[in-house]
Amino acid sequence: MYLSDKLLSFHEKLVQFFEQHLRTILGFLAIFVTIGLLWGGFAYYKSKKEKEASLKLMEVAKSSNMIQALKKVKEKYKETQAGLQASLLLLDYYFQQKDYQEMQKLINELKKFYPKKVKGLILYGEAKTLENQGKLAKALKIYKKVSEEQPELNFLTYLDIARLAERLGKINLAKKYYEKYIKEAPLKKSGFAEYKIFQLNKK
Repeated sequence: MYLSDKLLSFHEKLVQFFEQHLRTILGFLAIFVTIGLLWGGFAYYKSKKEKEASLKLMEVAKSSNMIQALKKVKEKYKETQAGLQASLLLLDYYFQQKDYQEMQKLINELKKFYPKKVKGLILYGEAKTLENQGKLAKALKIYKKVSEEQPELNFLTYLDIARLAERLGKINLAKKYYEKYIKEAPLKKSGFAEYKIFQLNKK
């Protein structure tokens, strides 16, 4: 009974992991973009639009309504590094507010204007949004796509695919991905996946 409770506790932590993970990734991306802006020096800012956008982004901190200010930077300076950073900060804000509709709109914009830079994160965020909207089959399809195209995220996607497959009644697929997680994922805590396989084998 103690082992079962312990594993279920671990499962609850995994359910919350995405919120922590997305926030951390967005934080690192924002830091990375900022460092890139500083490191590039004059050559990076040779574009008048890039220079103007970066200055406007710095002014956001002084604004009485930072969210509205970020939206203005995002809209006016699309396809600039400052526009990307503003978009990432807004994405984080919408996720924290559980505003999945606005989050999906922003994800669509990111896909259009910054497809290569944040491809894995965009797809993963899109899958999470669909899952929260109850569109499990569509979310499962995108999780699988992320797994194929962004294998560095498999420590997350394997469990997501297994969880949704189980909810959709695809027991063999769920077991397959729990097993893949145990075998391939870099995380050493595989007790939850082992416990889920044990449960599924009893069905």
